[in-house]
Amino acid sequence: MAIGIGQLAYELPQTRCTVDELRRAGLVRSDADVLREFGFESVYIDHDQQHGLRLAACRRVLEAGDVDPDDVEALLVYQGMQSSEVREPEDVLEFFRYPAARLRAELGLATASALGMSQQGCSGLLTSIELAARLLPSSPRRAVLCVAGDSLPPQSTREIMFNAMSDAAAALLVEKDAACNRIVHVMQRVHPYYWDSPMRQDELMASYFPIAQRTILECMDEAGLALSDIRWLVPHNVSRRSWEILARLLAFPEDRIWTKNIPRVGHTISCDHVVNLVDMAAEGALRPGDKLLLFTFGFGASWSCLVLEH
Repeated sequence: MAIGIGQLAYELPQTRCTVDELRRAGLVRSDADVLREFGFESVYIDHDQQHGLRLAACRRVLEAGDVDPDDVEALLVYQGMQSSEVREPEDVLEFFRYPAARLRAELGLATASALGMSQQGCSGLLTSIELAARLLPSSPRRAVLCVAGDSLPPQSTREIMFNAMSDAAAALLVEKDAACNRIVHVMQRVHPYYWDSPMRQDELMASYFPIAQRTILECMDEAGLALSDIRWLVPHNVSRRSWEILARLLAFPEDRIWTKNIPRVGHTISCDHVVNLVDMAAEGALRPGDKLLLFTFGFGASWSCLVLEH
């Protein structure tokens, strides 16, 4: 049974700010020129619209895939940051107003399990895809709907470790007998020592590249592939400078790393791969049979890879 990602969609908020505007508003620590040197030009900022963004992305993939709601086995909703939606409610029942349950109700997924997921940092959507691929072989249903989205709190910094951050939501369908994006291999390497991101920040920055290099090479070995078999490395949209360094460590051509969305969108926590894949397809960059390597790092800490065959 071929399991793949049949449909993808993303949503961005309407408000877009340049790095100069962010600097003037005190929403980034670095000078705008420094952020531009790292490849960033603008970010998208949500104004309490995260649920609407997720809902719109889900509706688009269900409609594009012509999927009957009763043919969805599960709805997996990922949020990378700890929720800021409920603070000191008057009624403790407010803590039980689950975003995953709300999405399931509004999408009409009456027979699907709804699961909320978190605490995987930027790796969360790849973990959701892996879980979906494990669920489907034992299910009589056709698909699992995965959705992710995060919005930073108002007036919080838009810069994390020299990366400019956007709010976004993304959805995808993991399907049986998908026409494209067959899942070839998934791999995650965890290093629990780095669980305390603020305390271990400097050590994380020092270890990021050697562990990333090792993880990617181990993934290729496990998948029975060489890096030369990979048509595109689809990145998470951290700084372009970091991808230049990793490309040299891997001896991988920089022009086969899709970095076009780093200036326009920046880093969206867990939605970057969907944003990039959708735009790559729209631009005609993907051909049948292309092997794609998706890589990301997530606080917590995990280094993750997903290999697809388009």
